[in-house]
Amino acid sequence: MTSKNLFATLLAVLACLNASADDLRMTFAPAKGTFSIASTTAAATVVLATDDAEVVGTAAQCLASDVAAVTGSAPNIVSLDGLQQLPARLNSGSEPIIAGTLGQSSLIDALAEAALIDADAVRGRWEVFGIQLVEAPLPGVPRAMVVYGSTPRGTAYGLLHLSRLMGVSPYIWWADVAPQHRDFVGMLGRKLLSREPSVRYRGIFINDEDWGLTPWAAKNLDKAYNNIGPGTYARVMELLLRLRANTLWPAMHPCSQAFWANKDNLPVARRYDIVLGSSHCEQMLRDNEWEWRREPWNGVNEDWNYPQNSAKIQRYWEERVVESAGFEAMYTVGMRGVHDWGISGYPTTEDKVRGLTDIIAFQRSLLRKHIGEPSQVPQLFIPYKEVLDAYNAGLQVPEDITLCWVDDNHGYIRQLPTPEEQARSGGNGIYYHLSYWGRPHDYLWLCSHSPSLISYELSRAYDQGVRTLWIVNVGDIKPAEAELECCMDLAWDIESWTPGRAWGYSRHWAAETFGEELADDIAAIKREYYRLASGGKPEHVFAVAYTRVEQEHRMADYAALTAKVEALKGRIPAALADAFFQLIEYPVKGAAAMNVKTFRAPQSLTLAACGRCDEALQAAAEARDAYQQITSLTATYNKEIAGGKWNGIMSAQPRRLKQFQLPPLAAADSVAAQIRPLPAEPIDTLVPATAFSAASPTVVRLEGLGISDHSVGVWPLDMTAHTATDAPSLEYLLPVAAGENLISVRCLPTFPINTGYDLRLALSIDDAGPQTVSLKHSADKGTWNRAVLQGYNDATLTHTATAPGTVRLRVALLDPGLVVSDIRVRHSPRP
Repeated sequence: MTSKNLFATLLAVLACLNASADDLRMTFAPAKGTFSIASTTAAATVVLATDDAEVVGTAAQCLASDVAAVTGSAPNIVSLDGLQQLPARLNSGSEPIIAGTLGQSSLIDALAEAALIDADAVRGRWEVFGIQLVEAPLPGVPRAMVVYGSTPRGTAYGLLHLSRLMGVSPYIWWADVAPQHRDFVGMLGRKLLSREPSVRYRGIFINDEDWGLTPWAAKNLDKAYNNIGPGTYARVMELLLRLRANTLWPAMHPCSQAFWANKDNLPVARRYDIVLGSSHCEQMLRDNEWEWRREPWNGVNEDWNYPQNSAKIQRYWEERVVESAGFEAMYTVGMRGVHDWGISGYPTTEDKVRGLTDIIAFQRSLLRKHIGEPSQVPQLFIPYKEVLDAYNAGLQVPEDITLCWVDDNHGYIRQLPTPEEQARSGGNGIYYHLSYWGRPHDYLWLCSHSPSLISYELSRAYDQGVRTLWIVNVGDIKPAEAELECCMDLAWDIESWTPGRAWGYSRHWAAETFGEELADDIAAIKREYYRLASGGKPEHVFAVAYTRVEQEHRMADYAALTAKVEALKGRIPAALADAFFQLIEYPVKGAAAMNVKTFRAPQSLTLAACGRCDEALQAAAEARDAYQQITSLTATYNKEIAGGKWNGIMSAQPRRLKQFQLPPLAAADSVAAQIRPLPAEPIDTLVPATAFSAASPTVVRLEGLGISDHSVGVWPLDMTAHTATDAPSLEYLLPVAAGENLISVRCLPTFPINTGYDLRLALSIDDAGPQTVSLKHSADKGTWNRAVLQGYNDATLTHTATAPGTVRLRVALLDPGLVVSDIRVRHSPRP
């Protein structure tokens, strides 16, 4: 990497931090005035206060390890009772790194009292940090670099920001992203101050861990527990700190021991200062799947019924509230079934409203009894499935409780808060999926949400006041590394990757992960991978009704993408080869093979039925080879890369579903004796949404979003319900064939912004009057099942032409949140 490109990359890191900098920057060449962090022969001492929070020492250890990984020299870490002890612990003339938290570190407080650091810029703010070079902080100490935070986590983020500036990826351990070696790392300038994170609580939910994280942890980091345990959680929580996250909903499937049941996990949470929470079906930090059915509770699904068994359930909740006092936690209130099932004992929605009112009141009484005034204790209410019905029917949730909204499990947010809900003192949150087990089909194998989709949906949420909590369902964490990092970068700074800029995230990520020289090529691969998945995830292509032409295009595009990956492999440094396999090669080649297997297998049967022997057998062979390639790739992931470190983490057949198996194939004896033509298919013409002939000024291009990769919509959101005459609009010139043409405006399968809006388009052809079409749908019902798999919901008109020609289509966007991906004109030829 050239010094010019490296400097540009570092400036980009500062921009993503959303920091104001007094020219403080990282340098890799010693010069006059440079503060030396480390060279190949020595490293600065890191100095902490004995009275500071434990997480500061944890982050300091991470930094020391990172410095050693970059330079080969590991800093010493010393703890002092007071600043006056510092000169005696240093070699003469040494320049230390002093780190600590305002109000908790005696060292930092002494520097603040002497006005040597800009304490007022961080004091009293949420997780803010400063990094400042201080001249002569004490006699005998010529200079120090001071990292100071408004909170202990703020200090930790400041220390780990130094790691980022050195080129250390948050995935140095979780994806084996080895940093580039440096003979020298230092800081030049004066001061850097971060701003407050955009979202207060930011984190992940480990879920559906049965086929990856749990078996892997049992074989590796937590052999003694034969399950996920403190070794794994320590690595998870370290990753959270490196991603500038702060919240964890632990694993909770029946295969995973409850986090709170293993008391060895609890010191880990303190060490990393992570906020503990739980999902929509795990109230008051309980893990019902593991705990309700075991000693001492010995419960069953049938007695998880509050009207019939309230005394026992109340004791069960109270035990955890008592145990969790003293931990930083967010308590989920309300009730659902033992797992992701409907609440029992309340047959009607009105009954649920009354029941949940009583349940929440009791849960808050527990908090008041054992922890403090409920308005000062973080709480969460998740209006999900039947609980959402109760909420919309009038359930009154105390306003200091955070309302946590949800997506449809496939990346499209179902409902956002109204202005009244946005004004609640408890604020609003979002529970968002990058991985999912459920209807209409799972996607547990690969991760393929694009940064543009992530940015559009989460930015919409932020725009509508969702700023208190973002929780991302990451499944097993792997292989959602890049996508999770995108979510957390947005949560830290919502302006860093707005919907109009998010298409560039992959290049930013590639530069940080693999270096500037490889960034353009890797970004191009990632963008094409996301484009193809937006029209059908690898796990879903079996259920999408592609035409043969579409299938051939997809396979050709995947073949070209795979060739790019193969060509790039030779340029990847040896130290990054394992990371490249995990983050690029495996998902691209796996997705490509899944498409080939899924399409070629039924094609072989169709060709055989039409008497086309050679073509049928060739298609069958290609399907078989693709299936074997997925098996081989997965074996490499588990057994070969990183010296076998990831053995058991990757399953190419989660839940062993039919779509992961080898489908039926044609054989020589199944070929029809007589050759027949293949069935006729419609002829499609696709017009990208960006190919408009006219558009309103508020309509913008949204690159990397939707099935065409180039969508259009109104951004910033226009929170107006328009009429067809005053709405933002687009016009297109479309080719039509003689006869009947189906003109489909294909849109992102989003939902109305909130309960006050619809999701309407007004369509008109030439001079005809507009036809209003609503794309409003409900998750888990009707058109949603098809739309979420194929990546679009469509508004379709029929136009009959007497001769081939061109028509003018006007598309008016009547409600906020509509995104047009493309226009399809479909003509069915006569047989």
